[in-house]
Amino acid sequence: MVANFRDQLTVVLHNPQRQINIAATVRAMMNMGIQHLRLVTPREYEPDLIEHVAHRSARVVEKIEIYDSLPAALHDVTWAVGTTARHRETPTPPQEMRSAAPSIVAKAHAGQRIALVFGPEDNGLQQTEIELCQQFVTIATDPDYASLNLSQAVLLVCYELNMISPPERVDQRILHPPATVGSIDAFVVLLEQALREINFFKSPSAPSKIRSLRSMTHRAQPNAREIVLLAAIAHELISYVKKLRSKIPH
Repeated sequence: MVANFRDQLTVVLHNPQRQINIAATVRAMMNMGIQHLRLVTPREYEPDLIEHVAHRSARVVEKIEIYDSLPAALHDVTWAVGTTARHRETPTPPQEMRSAAPSIVAKAHAGQRIALVFGPEDNGLQQTEIELCQQFVTIATDPDYASLNLSQAVLLVCYELNMISPPERVDQRILHPPATVGSIDAFVVLLEQALREINFFKSPSAPSKIRSLRSMTHRAQPNAREIVLLAAIAHELISYVKKLRSKIPH
C-alpha cells in the first residue's frame, strides 16, 4: 500500500490545442494534490507562461513530460483510464466517474501507476486512442451539452478521486473553552441590571423574563470569549445610561 494514492496518478493530455488549457489543467491538478502531467504532441506549450494561470506551480511544471505519441506516454502505466463524453463502441461500457472512482483509487493505493487520459479540446479521444485504455469513464453532464472545457473535465475527474480519500486538513481555528455556569450567571446579573436601568420591565414578570434569558443563554452554549463579550456589552449599557442620567438637570 502506498501512503498517498495521488502520487500514483498521472494526467495525460493527448494533443492539447491551447496553452491556456494546459495551464488551467495544472491549476486543477494542484487543487486536487496531483503532480504528474504528461503532454502528447501539444500544439502550444510555453511552460514559462503557466505561472500566469497556475501560481506557485513550479513543482508541477518542472516535472511535465512531453511525448510524441500516446502509446509512448503510457509505456510504464499499469492502468489507463480513458475519458469520453460521447457514445462509442468501447471494449467495456463507460462508467460514471463517481461510480468508477473507488476502484481507481483502490488500484492506486495498491501501487499501480494510473493514467487519466484526456483527448484534445475539439474532438476528445478517438477510437484508436480509446483502445489503449483499460477503463472508460464519463462525467454526468446534460446530454444536450455534454462537452466540457478540458481543464474542467480534469478538475471533475480528479475531484471525484479526491473525495474517496480527502486530504486531511489542519484545524486552524482558535478554539475557546465553553463558558462556565458562573460566568453565565454573572452575565445574566449584569443583563438584568442593564434592563432595569432602561426600565425594560413594565410588569411584575421580571423574574420570569430573567429565567427565560438565563435559559436562552445556556441553550446558546457560548464559549468563554463570547460570554465575556456579552457581559462587556451589558456593562457598557449600564455605564452609558448612568452617564446620560448624570447630564440631566434635576
